Amino acid sequence: MFDKVKETLIEILDVTEEEVLLESHLYDDLYADSLDMAQIILNLENYYGISFQDDITQIKTVSDIVNYIKTVVNKK
Repeated sequence: MFDKVKETLIEILDVTEEEVLLESHLYDDLYADSLDMAQIILNLENYYGISFQDDITQIKTVSDIVNYIKTVVNKK
């Protein structure tokens, strides 16, 4: 799942592969804004066939996204 999240972040945020680490902060390290986050979430929802039901403002790091997806996919 990390690979797909990384691929999505590289595409949407125009960052390098080296910048996207599990501990990378989406806003402080990768400079995402609310529009970027909406695009990231939509892309991942479509790819995984899931819905981000929780408040996405709680998602701060790359790890938060990966863990959220793992939790939702495992519930299916």
